[in-house]
Amino acid sequence: MNTFKTCNFILACCLFLLLLAGCKKQDINGLVEHNATPPGKVTNIHVINKNGAAVISYTAPPDKDLLYIKAIYTLSSGDVRTVKSSYYSNQLLVDGFNDTLKHEIKLYSVNRSEVASDPVSIDVQPLISPIQIAYRNLNVAATAGGVRIKSLNPFRSDLVIVPLIDSLGNGKWEALNNIYTSDSLIATSIRGLAPVERKFAFYIRDRWLNRTDTLFASLTPKKEILMDKSKFSVFQCDNDAKYSYGTHLDLMWNNNPDPNQWPCVNTDISSGVPAVITWAVGEQPIKLTRFNLLTRQQNNADGSPTYFADGSPKLFEVYGSNNPSHSGDWSEWTKILTCQVIKPSGLPLGQGTNADVIAGRAGFSFDFNEDTPPYKYLRIKCLQNWMGSYFIVIEQINIWGTED
Repeated sequence: MNTFKTCNFILACCLFLLLLAGCKKQDINGLVEHNATPPGKVTNIHVINKNGAAVISYTAPPDKDLLYIKAIYTLSSGDVRTVKSSYYSNQLLVDGFNDTLKHEIKLYSVNRSEVASDPVSIDVQPLISPIQIAYRNLNVAATAGGVRIKSLNPFRSDLVIVPLIDSLGNGKWEALNNIYTSDSLIATSIRGLAPVERKFAFYIRDRWLNRTDTLFASLTPKKEILMDKSKFSVFQCDNDAKYSYGTHLDLMWNNNPDPNQWPCVNTDISSGVPAVITWAVGEQPIKLTRFNLLTRQQNNADGSPTYFADGSPKLFEVYGSNNPSHSGDWSEWTKILTCQVIKPSGLPLGQGTNADVIAGRAGFSFDFNEDTPPYKYLRIKCLQNWMGSYFIVIEQINIWGTED
């Protein structure tokens, strides 16, 4: 009896193994591995043309081992791009266009064995690209110490404005610092230029290295003056910050460039309200153009230097007045700037890169708006430092203005 049962068991196992050998190998989900059969094509295709791009919607084929849909197309620059969309989606975005011509897009279905279907060809015709919109609205003009650049970027695209200067007047163009922006309303300045007529050139590019035509202009920057800090004076208001460690406000303009200078301005660490400091920038109201804050060097967790720590201002406001009282009544002051310091690396507190160090040593610079009237008195209100509290640590401040 036992021998009979054993033989039946062995026979059943053999039959099972023969059945497995006669079947195609499948994975646990029932999907055929190494499937050389192309999947079906996409159908029901619709195109919505966008600025510099197009959205393509479709119905994917019903193949069980479908992995993704891909689009292959060529930009006007000659670059070939491939865009993929997972089988969970029913649309994909083709972008990077810098013209409004028709472009052929080839759509493929691809299975898990990376076998593609035959292509389905469609045409897209993008609307005017973001860099061309910005170029059509590009306006440049002389300003104090440099050139003022204005334009529009309604889609908040990542743009690079490339400025060039023919500094010797011999047709040899030199690069100035590129301007990287995603602002919808572009208004920025290039500073530090002598009040001498020069030829300038400007073009705009995007992350696909598309570029616009070049705008040429002959401009004479207005004279800009570094303000005499010996004329600065403390104007203490009743609601101004108190100071820690025996420090005081006029340390902010003692002309000591040492980033490790101590003592330096250090307001009350324990304060639970935004720290406010107030001072006069001269004997008469002055047309202000820009300023630069230098903060005290601290150390990251690994001992490397950092300027994005402690009481270094991260988010603050600047106010101006010409006839304030010592009460500090905010109705006597006009907010003229909101300033946010950006850490280049974006790393959290206690970590940093060499780019952070370079930016910190250069100081944090901000431009006053062109239409800001002359002011004699300034206030800074710190809304947040890099520790997430309110106190301020500042080594030096430099301010520029113009007599125009």
